[in-house]
Amino acid sequence: MANRRITLTVSLLALMALPAGCTRGTTTTPQPGNREVSSVNTPPVRTDREPIAKRFPRLGDFAAVHWQGGSLGVDSGGVPGPTDIYIHALVTLSPDARAEIVPYYQWEPAAADWDAEMSDQLRPLLPADGTWVSSDEFTEAVSTNKYYGRVYLDTASGTVYLDVNNT
Repeated sequence: MANRRITLTVSLLALMALPAGCTRGTTTTPQPGNREVSSVNTPPVRTDREPIAKRFPRLGDFAAVHWQGGSLGVDSGGVPGPTDIYIHALVTLSPDARAEIVPYYQWEPAAADWDAEMSDQLRPLLPADGTWVSSDEFTEAVSTNKYYGRVYLDTASGTVYLDVNNT
């Protein structure tokens, strides 16, 4: 009986070590502001409202949206699993939504590199002379259980920049 337990224990330990030794390359969990996009091609800028409205209902009714989404990380050739995605979006709030949001939250000036992850395709769509701010409370309100990251607002134009992912 003791030999059987030893054999079972050794077998289980070998199985637990197997997945770590069988993968090629290394993988890391992508974090907002530290990502590698797995796609060779830059994703197109989309203007369809439904995916953003569905994922971020706290933005309310918005006037326009320009966004990109894609896979996070680099394919390591390992075991396939769930795909983590990112969303970068410029959302122009309706005047009513802006009037409700701006006075409700405590705002701080955005960090100097707030737009470091923004793509070259979205950058020209930024409002001219924007004054970008952030609020932890607003970020929490806009974020969901599935999508979280950084959220910024240009108070003059009512444009929100979402830099979020589902990790």
